[in-house]
This record gives sequence, structure tokens and C-alpha cells, in this order.
Amino acid sequence: MIGTTVGNYRIVERLGDGGMGAVFRAVDEMLDREVAIKVLKPELARNAALIERFRLEAVALARLNHPRIATLHGLERHGESLLMIMEYVRGETLEAIVQRSGRIAWPRAAELCAAVLDALDHAHDKGVVHRDIKPANVMLASNGAVKVMDFGIARLVGKSRQTQVGHAVGTPMYMAPEQLRGEEVDGRTDLYAVGAVLFELVTGRLAFEADSDYGLMMKQLNEPPPAASSVVAEVPSSIDDIIRKAMAKHRDDRFANAVAFRHELEAVAGIATPPSRRTPIPAETRLGPAPTSDPLRQAAAPSDPARDMSRDPRVRA
Repeated sequence: MIGTTVGNYRIVERLGDGGMGAVFRAVDEMLDREVAIKVLKPELARNAALIERFRLEAVALARLNHPRIATLHGLERHGESLLMIMEYVRGETLEAIVQRSGRIAWPRAAELCAAVLDALDHAHDKGVVHRDIKPANVMLASNGAVKVMDFGIARLVGKSRQTQVGHAVGTPMYMAPEQLRGEEVDGRTDLYAVGAVLFELVTGRLAFEADSDYGLMMKQLNEPPPAASSVVAEVPSSIDDIIRKAMAKHRDDRFANAVAFRHELEAVAGIATPPSRRTPIPAETRLGPAPTSDPLRQAAAPSDPARDMSRDPRVRA
């Protein structure tokens, strides 16, 4: 498709591939801006269930309007395939940063996770559970902004879904016990994943490691996470406590919502995430207690130089 024009979009570069399709960088020639286009594989476009899953990802994204979430511009049909037109984010994933740097100093890691929680607060307010929070799905843009990406398996609360209870979906290293068991998920499922991400950022290793998927699942289900301070001595016990609470086996023992988790991180690290503007929604749509209002300061820009997302083979479709 490189060099071809699809509607108003001139395809410039292939960014990555995934199970359902490919992601391309393109230029919207009508609006003169770069976009990312997720293209459903033609052979999958004849599968009604997969088309619905692709559409539901777009529906989930369409609910969200937040500076820390990659924006959906539209969903279009081209021939037998579907195209999801999204904001193009130039930068580097947290996965790539950890692979390059080894680990991230704990105050900066806390700041990054607080920004992710700010995005999740908005998503949960709108009735959307991400279900696949991991370093590869968080982008640090070249302008310093944190962007949560890839709502491909997001769950719309209160809606019928393609993934039924009893079938586990996600990335095992970051999945909460209820998610591994295929049970109903809620916003606290995402908070578990953020705890796992925080552990990985500050230590440079996964919270749980095993020689097999089964062994990994058993650890996730039955063992508490190790203390990050046992891996990196400079990590304070307060961060250990936050990770332990976020990754509690029973969701009722975790933070009540993303706001509570974020406030704990901000208090420990002495930082605050930038403010975001949201449209109020009915209380019954929320996935936890309504967030409290709080003045937030602009977070510091990253010290790590960002690189072009197009050079990162870990872009997911």
C-alpha cells in the first residue's frame, strides 16, 4: 500500500503489524496532517465477528476525548476492508525506553504512571476498560505528552461484547487474576496492570516471571508481587506499598479508582499530572466513585530523547 492513496489519505510508511491487521503512517491530503491508519486484513474483513470487534474498538475510542489518549478521527470502509483513522503519535513506547535504558528512576516512573492513570480515569468515566495496559501500549510523545494507545480489546461496560466471560484476553504478564480467570472486569482490572507497569519501569524486569505460561499464571493468581526495593535499593518502601496495593489479588483490596491511585503516586513522588478537561457524565456510567476535583500542575518534560514511532517494530495493530 506504500505510495498509494486511499480516499484522502496517502500511505507513506508501514509502522507495524498485528494479528488483525497493519498500521500505516499516512498524510491526510485534505487537512494536511499526518495520521495513523489501522487496516483490517482483507481476509479477516469477511469474518463478521472480527469486523464487529474492530468496530467496537472504534466505538470505544469514539467515546474518549482526552489529551492522554490517542484520538480516533474516523472509521471508513475501503473495498472489503475497514480503516481506522487515528492520531499519529511521534515518539517512543515505554517498552522501548526500558529496553534502551534498563529502567527508569522511580520519581519519573511514578510521574509516567500517574499520567496513564489520568487517561484511565477518563476512560473509566466513559464506561471503557482498556484491558491491555502495558509498556508497549503507552507512548511518550516527542513533545513530552504521555499517550495511552491500542484499545483493541477494550471492554464497553453495559454493552454486549465479542469476548465473553470465561475467555481470558490480554497480555498475561499484566493481567489481573480476575482477567486470567475470564471473569467480569472493571476499572480496577486496569489498575492492576498499572501496578505491574510501575514495577517494570522502576526495576527493568517483570513483576512475575516463569518458564511457562502456566507457571506465570499460577504466580499471578497466587503470589504477591516482589518488593521493587529488593531489586533496586533506591526504590522507597512507599512505592513497594503502592505496587502491592495496586496488584492485590482481590480487586476490592486495590485502589478504588484511578484517581485514588494517582493521588498516592503524586503524594509519594511530589509531582502532579497536568489538568484535563472532561465532559460530565451520568454517575451510573462510572466504573468507581466519582473523581474528586484537584488542581494539577504541569509535569516536567522527559529527559530521554524521543524517537520516531515508525522505527519501533513493537507497534501493535
